[in-house]
Amino acid sequence: MHTIRCEIDSEYRGAEALTDLARRWLVEGAERLEGTTLRALLDSTGLPEDSLKKAVPCGPPGALWGFVNTDTVNRATGRITHRSKVLTRKNLPHLHEWLAGDVQLAELALYRLDGTGMPGKQLLRMGVARNDMSTEWIQLSAEAPVDRFGPAEQALWRELLRDFAREVDPSYAQIGYARAIGRTEHEERVGPPLPSMTLPQSRRLLRGYEWLMVVPREIARDLGGVAAFAAADPYQVEELPDGAVLLQVTPEFSGFTDEWIERTWRLLKPALRPGKPKRFSDRVEESEPPSRIWYADLG
Repeated sequence: MHTIRCEIDSEYRGAEALTDLARRWLVEGAERLEGTTLRALLDSTGLPEDSLKKAVPCGPPGALWGFVNTDTVNRATGRITHRSKVLTRKNLPHLHEWLAGDVQLAELALYRLDGTGMPGKQLLRMGVARNDMSTEWIQLSAEAPVDRFGPAEQALWRELLRDFAREVDPSYAQIGYARAIGRTEHEERVGPPLPSMTLPQSRRLLRGYEWLMVVPREIARDLGGVAAFAAADPYQVEELPDGAVLLQVTPEFSGFTDEWIERTWRLLKPALRPGKPKRFSDRVEESEPPSRIWYADLG
């Protein structure tokens, strides 16, 4: 089953600002996207605390289970400290404590245990990361299986992206299918191959495009602003406080098909990295999420 990924990129603005942002994105974000599931898990009892360290069942088959973890780094020595706890109400304050450090990665994840009591289906994973090779950038992410992304859920995800984008002045944001190592499909098929190579240029060149995305203020201005976006007749256009543009091309995720993909590409192509998207072998394409970009040369 394919995975949906929301990502918001912005500049790193110091440990104190990241601590507060990370806490709200991880915990409040999970509450907004999977509130009933999160509350049920936090109120559960009897989950073994050592299940993150030993190969033992995490709980009864079919039960909810989750974890929180962080990687913090000592910049002087380069040493990374990994901490993790089973996600319970009792353990949640540990996450708040860990986030006070120099965070490289922080995650909160929710699962349904399989028939053996081991983590089975991942229901939601919230993440905050400083890119390993571009540490001046932060990436907020949320991932869930596509079968938990119906129209009602899409509205929740849109509002979460919108609210945090209004706050962080993003260099890029989108909701779409998850791709390898956090790439957008445009990066995967046009290049370059690593997000760390596109993040530093993301206020000049778009990392990609999707049915729901944020165009940074610099690119939005160069493309003609809100009026130019509205002229393309998308479902919704909103200017954010710092001048970025929230662009929702179609009412629902599934509606972003050929006609709208081409129209979005034509609207944004002056700000896309040049090159013709490549197609992979039939075997690889069959395993990949459905393609959602326009196959034309930008060179």
